[in-house]
Amino acid sequence: MYNVEKCQYPEIVTDDFFKYTSKKVSGFTGLQIRDGAYGGLSSSKKSDGTVHFCCNKDLETEVFFDVIKWVEQNAQDILHLSLASFEELYWEMRDLIIESLIDENPDDVVPSISGYKDLKALCGVVAVNIKGSGTTTKPRFGIEFGCNWEDEHGAGVSFNGLDIIESGYASDAFDFEKQQN
Repeated sequence: MYNVEKCQYPEIVTDDFFKYTSKKVSGFTGLQIRDGAYGGLSSSKKSDGTVHFCCNKDLETEVFFDVIKWVEQNAQDILHLSLASFEELYWEMRDLIIESLIDENPDDVVPSISGYKDLKALCGVVAVNIKGSGTTTKPRFGIEFGCNWEDEHGAGVSFNGLDIIESGYASDAFDFEKQQN
């Protein structure tokens, strides 16, 4: 979403490939703000819940908006499922990051956590990528996160409704081709 002209829902911007809009979603408040290049941390403040949504430019705008509304209504569940799916990966990546730190304090970069809910302070939504297949009651979408534990590639999770299809790296949020229908 970096370098994309931002607009507020229900306005949309379209480029050669995608449609974009941004909307404040209360279920995503309190995360990091990740509007920097490649999902980089862009502010020390906590997010007000503004989320960037995108879809293939050929997806009907009405379907795009229906899925945005569905995500908004289910945002808290989506966030909890996403963070829970990252917990094991966090511990694996944390050890690797601590080994590579030179001047940084590990507790500032990858602190010890007591559970997946603590990851909320260590990541933020880069974009919600909406896939055209699925239904408006069980849409297919992915969420790309920028995160402290995988600064280069980020984290991602793809969903079919509230069922997780794939979880791990950022590409899992938008590479729907490798995922089953």
